[in-house]
Amino acid sequence: MWTILHTIVFSIIIIIAFHYFWNYIKDTYSTKRTKDLVGFQTEKYKSIVKEVIENRQQIGVDQPIYDGFLNQNEKQSMDDDLTSFMQQQLYAGPQNTSPDTTPLQITL
Repeated sequence: MWTILHTIVFSIIIIIAFHYFWNYIKDTYSTKRTKDLVGFQTEKYKSIVKEVIENRQQIGVDQPIYDGFLNQNEKQSMDDDLTSFMQQQLYAGPQNTSPDTTPLQITL
């Protein structure tokens, strides 16, 4: 009985020791590699935009200066629409609700 218990304990100690030794060797003698996912995607996006602009210039299409997809009037219109929608949803009383819709409830 004791020999089996000693064998199990000794095996676990050997496994733990090897595990820590392996992690020490791996951390000490290997180089850390990290991936910059955000910077990589940003650079990829910039290169695609640059390629599109160059292609449009080659075929003679006038390219507006890139400052987003919407002009200021469109942005203001969308902001006003969103504000009015949120006000309707937040301040809608029970008289404005129909059986198939529920008002937006925000809890803090």
